[in-house]
Amino acid sequence: MRPDPQTDMRPDPQRDSGSHDSVSHDGPALLAATPDADAVFDRLRTLAVLAGFLALLVTLIAAELLVRI
Repeated sequence: MRPDPQTDMRPDPQRDSGSHDSVSHDGPALLAATPDADAVFDRLRTLAVLAGFLALLVTLIAAELLVRI
């Protein structure tokens, strides 16, 4: 079984280490692993909602502590 050049991150022993190609050997694998904008937006929206709930919780706890003084 031959290794897949797009997913195998080990250096290629057949490739000349002295050559400096303008195209990176691992470029297509990195592009394939990059999430699309919609997925990133959904994750950011989820994080923003969670941060809002956390801020609300901390504010309510702080207000409760101030009222008890």
